[in-house]
Amino acid sequence: MYDQASELRVLASREKRNHKLRVIAVTSGKGGVGKTNFTVNLALALAEYGQRIIILDGDLGLANVDIAFGLTARYTIEHLLSGEKTIEEILLSGPRGIGIIPGGSGVQELANLERDKLMHVIANLGRLEKMADLLIIDTGAGLGKTVTNFLRAADDIIIVTTPEPTSVTDAYGLLKTLRHDASEVPIHVVINRVWTETDAKETFQRLEIAVSKFLQGSINLIGWVYEDSLMGRSVMQQEPLGISYPESSAYHCIQWIAGTVAGIYHSTTPRQSSGIRGFLSKLLRTF
Repeated sequence: MYDQASELRVLASREKRNHKLRVIAVTSGKGGVGKTNFTVNLALALAEYGQRIIILDGDLGLANVDIAFGLTARYTIEHLLSGEKTIEEILLSGPRGIGIIPGGSGVQELANLERDKLMHVIANLGRLEKMADLLIIDTGAGLGKTVTNFLRAADDIIIVTTPEPTSVTDAYGLLKTLRHDASEVPIHVVINRVWTETDAKETFQRLEIAVSKFLQGSINLIGWVYEDSLMGRSVMQQEPLGISYPESSAYHCIQWIAGTVAGIYHSTTPRQSSGIRGFLSKLLRTF
């Protein structure tokens, strides 16, 4: 892992930042699989690879990314949509330079905004292009319209599931929806809370066979995260695992996944990103 980290840091240091901001949506078929904790720690690990990260808390019903960092949001994305605040005023500053856009209901109102307010939102979010390399959206769980809208507009999708049969079934249900709504977006899978590598690979294989046979699609396994009691302890402490227990087995797994994600970004032939304005354009078309 550390050879991989060294190589990617060199790439990051040489990067002229000509790439447009890339949007990655992290999602799950059901709640309770550890999606938000994975997102927060993925952001921390990516920052170690030299990436500038902003997280958009897209779980509009249960927005809690700020809580996972032990922060309190005074303003949310609702204040941006209403025109009351700028992106700089609502952006929270987390560890390792990570920015957090606190969630709130109202994103679905984008389509109904008056022109001047919509232009305010587009101009403000457009400034993210110079602030970050990666925008990570922590979506809500399940198949709600706002979730699928985010997924369709993203450059990449990461689905988090666990080996539990109900979790795998719900992940398949989400993949079935994405097959129709976001068929061109690359889909990566993370198996969370596994005891062994074999558990992870067998879980992914079950999902992959079903996707290939019934959906005629493809998915990509980018890693797994071991069951780790330190994760629960870090949640209670309101401090991410990568800060409180960076040597834990679960965080080492996430560091490896982050290396893969950063490697995709620094690939000589990465999938073209349309940047934040392209993301907003696609998002608006979904409403």
